[in-house]
Amino acid sequence: MTRRMAGLGLLVGAAAALGSCSGPTAGDLTVSLVTPNSDDGAVLIRVTASESKEVTGASVACGGCQLFLEKPSATELRAVITGSLVAGPLVHMSVSDTKSPSAYTVQIQQEASRTYQVRPTSGYSVTVQ
Repeated sequence: MTRRMAGLGLLVGAAAALGSCSGPTAGDLTVSLVTPNSDDGAVLIRVTASESKEVTGASVACGGCQLFLEKPSATELRAVITGSLVAGPLVHMSVSDTKSPSAYTVQIQQEASRTYQVRPTSGYSVTVQ
C-alpha cells in the first residue's frame, strides 16, 4: 500500500507541475516615452524581437496621436508617431509573448519638435511594460 501511495503522490505531483507550465501569451505591451522636452511632435521608433518572438502590430497609446507603421519582418516593426507628444504611453505593440517584455527592444531613431526641427535623440528613452 505504501508503494501505491508513493506512486500516486508522484503522479499527482507530475500532473500539478505540468498543469502549471504555460507557454507564451500573446497580447499588448506598452511603450512609454521619456523626453527632456515639452514640445515633441514626431518620433521614429524601431522595435525588434528576439529569436522565437514576434511583433505583430501596433496602435497609438497617446491621445490625438497618429501612427504610421512599417513591418519589414515578423521580428521588426518601424513606426512614426506624430502629434503633441508628451512623456508617458506612446504605443501599444502587439507581441507573441507578453510574459517576456525584455525580449523586445525599442530604439528611438529620430525625433522632431512640433515645428519640424529634428533633434538629437540624446536624453530620450523608452520603457516597455
